[in-house]
Amino acid sequence: MNNFMSLGINTSLIQALEILGINEPTEVQKQAVPLLLEKKDLSMQSETGTGKTLAYLLPIYNTILSNIDEADRRWPVAVIICPTQELAVQVANHSAQLAMALQSKNNGAMSQSDSCQQQGLSKLRNRAPKIDSNLLNSPQVRSLVLLGGTQFTRQKQALKIHPHIIVGTPGRLADLTRLRYFDLSHLQFLILDEADRLFSREYIEPVEFLLSNAPKNCTHVMASATIPERTRNRAKPWMPKPIVIELEREGVLSQAIEHWAFYSDHRKKIDLLKRIIVAIHPKRCLIFASEAYRVQRAAERLNSSGLQCASLVSRMEKQSRHSIIEQFKTGGISLLITTDLAARGLDIPDITHVISLDLPEDGGVYVHRAGRTARAGKKGISILIADKLELERASRTATRFGFVFRTKWLEYGTVMEPPVEAFFERVEDMETQKRSKSHL
Repeated sequence: MNNFMSLGINTSLIQALEILGINEPTEVQKQAVPLLLEKKDLSMQSETGTGKTLAYLLPIYNTILSNIDEADRRWPVAVIICPTQELAVQVANHSAQLAMALQSKNNGAMSQSDSCQQQGLSKLRNRAPKIDSNLLNSPQVRSLVLLGGTQFTRQKQALKIHPHIIVGTPGRLADLTRLRYFDLSHLQFLILDEADRLFSREYIEPVEFLLSNAPKNCTHVMASATIPERTRNRAKPWMPKPIVIELEREGVLSQAIEHWAFYSDHRKKIDLLKRIIVAIHPKRCLIFASEAYRVQRAAERLNSSGLQCASLVSRMEKQSRHSIIEQFKTGGISLLITTDLAARGLDIPDITHVISLDLPEDGGVYVHRAGRTARAGKKGISILIADKLELERASRTATRFGFVFRTKWLEYGTVMEPPVEAFFERVEDMETQKRSKSHL
């Protein structure tokens, strides 16, 4: 028996999941789906890549399919708030894939043999559906993605399909609600994806507006790899007693991802970055820096060294951002340098390496970075280039999140793993040399 059946999911939905090759629920899905079917408020913390998106999409779809006529009259059934355009598009694509599988099932795909079924629908699963005029349609379940930077008139026109599910960024969703392009009076689910980010100062005003205008009896969900206590406290006026699911250590961080730490003086980090890239030849590598100016400088230095790369920062125009991400996805470029702001929520398959040019003050940010690799059951490597103070904080971050940094250095262009004692002896020697030079 398919384990999704034991969660209370609609049979048609289970068959659609089988078409997509999804036969077993993940741990977070096992815990979250039954609770959301019962319309319980939920704080869902689970490592990146463990299936949180499907954990909330399945109950939403189940609710829509249980009374499609009612969902047509009283829309939207669900609003999903995402901090970045890339994450909103990614969530909308997941929804579109599920809708397409339902449509395929209804068109008789389930009567084919399993081998033909998998062959015929592998394209559906592996490619991100094209979004035409921000619209994602299905005869059964209609989803719409609403992003900032798109003309209001186009979005008003798109809303005429009366989407069951609306996905979007906070500011644009709040603006369209204020303009009464759609209302939240019939809302049954309000999802805050990457909730820790949504309750930051950057997004708090439109997020609080949307929460305050949603029905009090709708189901609220916070989802992220990290949901600190301060985030739950900020959500208390709307979610006073959510059921908390915390699955921090499911093995992705500690087993699927290798964590490497290299030492470097801050001023020499980009030089070491270049040498690491030459040594490991990453197939697809996402590089993080905390500041936009640092991203641009690193990109310039790598390109001038003959290492073709692109940069992604939040202030870029939407079309440029999408073009760069598409090149990275398709292999046109193998190195992409970005900030946490620009990359939050990116779900790009087959990222083999993640490199951090610094260690964020918030260890949870490192977790989000590392989680860009080792997705869909694959392995990956997360590399930290750290100065002495960052190495000290790295140890605390690793302890908190249950993984280990393996100390590394380069020897004649080859990555070596010295004994930990030898690594830190070299760090002390280099720090001593640096202090001596500063006194000259």
